[in-house]
Amino acid sequence: MPHIINMFKPNGFPFMKLFLTILFSMLLLFDLRAQNNNSPYSLLGIGDLEDGFVNRTTGMSSTGIAYRNNRYVIANNPASLSALDNQFFAGEIGVTGKFISYSGDPVSTTNSTSSDITFKRFTLGTKLFKHWGSAVGLAPYSTENYEFGSQKPLGYGGATIPSYNEGFGGINKVYWANSYEFFNHLSIGVTSSYLFGSINTKNIIQDPSGSGIYISKNDNTYYSNFYFDYGLQYYTAINRHWDISVGLVYANPGWLNTDHEITVLNIDSVAIRYKDNVGKFNIPPSYGAGIAVTHNKKYTFLADYRFQNWGDHSSNSGNFTYQNSQRASIGFELSKKKTAYNTIFETSFLQAGLYYDKSYVLINGKPIEDMGVTAGFGVNAKHSPLSINVSLQYGIRGTTANNLVKENYAGATFIFSYRDFWFTRGRKFD
Repeated sequence: MPHIINMFKPNGFPFMKLFLTILFSMLLLFDLRAQNNNSPYSLLGIGDLEDGFVNRTTGMSSTGIAYRNNRYVIANNPASLSALDNQFFAGEIGVTGKFISYSGDPVSTTNSTSSDITFKRFTLGTKLFKHWGSAVGLAPYSTENYEFGSQKPLGYGGATIPSYNEGFGGINKVYWANSYEFFNHLSIGVTSSYLFGSINTKNIIQDPSGSGIYISKNDNTYYSNFYFDYGLQYYTAINRHWDISVGLVYANPGWLNTDHEITVLNIDSVAIRYKDNVGKFNIPPSYGAGIAVTHNKKYTFLADYRFQNWGDHSSNSGNFTYQNSQRASIGFELSKKKTAYNTIFETSFLQAGLYYDKSYVLINGKPIEDMGVTAGFGVNAKHSPLSINVSLQYGIRGTTANNLVKENYAGATFIFSYRDFWFTRGRKFD
C-alpha cells in the first residue's frame, strides 16, 4: 500500500531556473547556429540530416535504441522516457565544436579547413506519473552550409564564365515525446514533432575578370509540417548479473510543405524575374532496431541499426540521385556507482563507440559514406544537481574519387544537465 512521506518545502524546481535555462538555450540557438562548418554535400536534398543524437549516448556513437537511463533524457527511442526517476525533473543543453579538413581535386589550398561551434539540443524531461515519462525539446533536423566558386558553361564552344555559389539554413525540430511503461518490462513511446525552417541558396554569375556581377539568382525554400515517430522497448533481467533490453523505432512516411521562392536580379540588383511555387517534399519511412546488454549494472554493450527508404525518391537534379540511407553503430559504457543510504547512485561514466553511416544521396555514382570513432566521459556532481558529459569524435566522410571531396573531421560535444526535484506539494508517494 502506498504511504505518504511529509516533505516540508521540498527542493522543488524554481521557475526562475527554468526561465534562465530556456533563455540561455535560445541565445545558443540564435548565436551559434549561424556558424556552421562548410559542408559540400549539404547542397543536395534538404541538407545534411542530423543522424547522431546529442545526449548521454553521444560518446557511444549515439547507439541507444535499446538504452534506458533514469537520470538523462534519451531521445534515440521515445520509449526510454519511462525509465526516468519519479519526482525528478531534468534539463539538458548540448553544444558541439567541430574542425574539418578537406581534400580532393575541387579543394583549393587556401580553403581546405573550417571550424565552428554549434547549438545541437535543448530538452526538458520528467515523469508526469509513475509509469509515464515525458520530454519536450528543440534540435536541428537538417543543416545546409556551403560556399564555392566554379566555372559555369555558357552552352557553346566550350566557353565558361566564373560563378559563385552559397547555401545556408536548415530545418529545426521542436518535439514532445511521451512513453508509458506496462508490466515493468515493456515501454512504448511516441514523438510528436513540428519541423520548420528555410534553406537559402544563391548563385552569382560574374564577368570573366571576376570584378563585377552579371546576374544573380536567390533561391529560398521554406519548410514546415508535423512529423511522428514511434518506439518500443522490452527489458528484463536474464539472471542476477545480466540484464537485457531490445528496442525498435519506426517513423511513418511524411512530408514537408514547401514554399519555393526564386528571384533573379540583374547587374543593377533590379528583380527581372520572380517565381513562387508551393509544393511538398516527401520524407520516406524509417526503421531501426537495437540491443543493450548490461553486466552487474555496470558494463553495458550496445548495437544499433537504422534504415530509411530514400531509394524510392526521384531527383529533379542531374547532380545526384537518392539511395536508401543506413546507419550502424556499436557502443560500450562503464558506469561507476556508489551506495549511500540504501540507494545506488552513479558518480561518473566512461564510453566508447564506432559508427558507419551511408548518406541518402548518390553523387557521380559514388555513395557518400561516413565512418568514425567516439569516446566520452561524464561526471555527476555529488552535492549539486549539475552534471557534465564530454564526448570526442573523429571521422572520415566522402571520397576523393570521381572528382568528389573527402572530409577528415574531429569534434567535441559538451552536454550540461540540471536535475532536481519536481514540485510535490509537500507530499511524496512511494
